[in-house]
Amino acid sequence: MNTKSWSPAPQPVKSPAIPALIFGIFLLAALLMPTSFIVMRPGPADDVSGEYQGEPIVEVTGQPTYPSDTRLLMTTVSAYGSAESGANGSTVMAAMFDSAARIVPIRALYAPDQSAEEISARDQQMMASSQDTAAAVAMERAGLDVTMNLVVAANTNDQAKLVEGDVIRAVRSPQMDQPLEVKTFGQLTSFLTGVEAGTELSVSIERDGEQLTVPVVTVERQPDFDGSVRPGSMMGVLINVTDVTMPAQANYIIDGIGGPSAGNIFSVEIYDQLTEGSLGGDHVIAGTGALSWDGTIMPIGGIAQKLVGARDAGAENFLAPASNCYETTGHIPAGMNVWAVRTIDDSIHAVEAIGKGDTSDLTPCSAVPEPVEITQ
Repeated sequence: MNTKSWSPAPQPVKSPAIPALIFGIFLLAALLMPTSFIVMRPGPADDVSGEYQGEPIVEVTGQPTYPSDTRLLMTTVSAYGSAESGANGSTVMAAMFDSAARIVPIRALYAPDQSAEEISARDQQMMASSQDTAAAVAMERAGLDVTMNLVVAANTNDQAKLVEGDVIRAVRSPQMDQPLEVKTFGQLTSFLTGVEAGTELSVSIERDGEQLTVPVVTVERQPDFDGSVRPGSMMGVLINVTDVTMPAQANYIIDGIGGPSAGNIFSVEIYDQLTEGSLGGDHVIAGTGALSWDGTIMPIGGIAQKLVGARDAGAENFLAPASNCYETTGHIPAGMNVWAVRTIDDSIHAVEAIGKGDTSDLTPCSAVPEPVEITQ
């Protein structure tokens, strides 16, 4: 009997290195490709009371200035990615394991039709505006003569006989013998702090080159973010500021930083230069906050990252907009005091109190209520 042996045909050997190589290629591509997220990390904290390449970062000219030992830090956020292309995968992955980083969807920050160029131009314009506002507010607080035009942009009060384009020149309440000339937004806000809602004011305006006096019945102030209501009332109109004149010039050396959030610290620094002594002693004090023409400090973004940047730069005290305080919970570095400020006057007082070593009357961020839903 003849027998034949049979064996299966030889099969090609599959190397385990090939799938691993393919996986590695895809992983590398994923890490290098842009995502739909922006990564926010602590940026540098710049000493605005210091120098850059031998030149003052903030310099006031045209009025006497005074040296100070106080170091004031402008805090920033470094953003990775843009409106058109998010951070790459490796940056996002690293941020997942970095407690100081924050990952934000692009569309939570930027509209689909916004370009990176447009946003950069907007941020630079906001920075320039914040510098002008900071200078005017600081000079006014230092007792210098600042003037500006307050132009009605819109009227939301049907008991205010004002129209768009009116320039507010003076106000008078029934208790006043003479009208008060209005030179600044801060002056008008201060005046209205002592006027109850429902009071009929006589408001002197300039309309199309003609001087007029019109009635305005004041309205209740809108609640703040935490539901509290400041004393006084409002005129119920939106106002634009134009034609600002100042008795001194503030010059800045700021490169590559945009947005309005340095207004608070800029203003404190200019005030410190214009007043005798060291406002905050020899302390290193950081802070943030956008600033309005009447001295109100408005909220900003990235405060958790700014706190870390401030700590790394040696600050033990931080001035935070009160409306941002709830975002500091769980993010305050050990050993740092974070003080809530609502106005530039609060910031000036806080820096002075830190310098004197008595902060007993300052409000820590931990004592500020969280925002509440405001119903109209």
